[in-house]
Amino acid sequence: NQTVGQRTASSGFKEAGVYVNGTVATGIGGGICQVSSTLYNAVLRANLDIVDRSNHEFLVGYVPIGTDATVSWGSPDFKFKNSRTYPIKISATTSGKNIYIKIWGLHESTEYDVEIVSYKTATIAYKTTYTKDSSLGAGRTKVVQAGSNGAKSETYRVLKLNGEVVSKTLISRDTYSPHNQIIAQGQ
Repeated sequence: NQTVGQRTASSGFKEAGVYVNGTVATGIGGGICQVSSTLYNAVLRANLDIVDRSNHEFLVGYVPIGTDATVSWGSPDFKFKNSRTYPIKISATTSGKNIYIKIWGLHESTEYDVEIVSYKTATIAYKTTYTKDSSLGAGRTKVVQAGSNGAKSETYRVLKLNGEVVSKTLISRDTYSPHNQIIAQGQ
């Protein structure tokens, strides 16, 4: 957040989808989490230390479960630390609607191949709630909000040396809320 700054139209940010109080809305700076999640995945694969990272309230479709990093002005934030011996360089480029982030650095005496593995460990079923809608005829219903399940996940960083696994470290256990279904009933 300190690096990117507050998301405002005058800073060049545009409107897109955002999560606000458990719902999907449109807001300035929507989509910024796709950038923070892409950076998070690059940082994980570069074997750097994660200082501060939060998952989204709901599942996202642009990275595997447990590998997202949500940011919002004020909080939450994404922070990491260069835990390598030498400085690193971060390059970020775009092509169309895609962003590419690479982290460059010097080889150290021991270099690991890094694999990020995430698992869905549970499904959180959505609930259905009903509201009254006098504009609908008696006995008629209308889906106001479709439901989708939430989930729980575990994400691990697997380090390999010469093709052999030398460590498997839990990075996070995340919980994603369901989107509850809302059905309006006519009176």
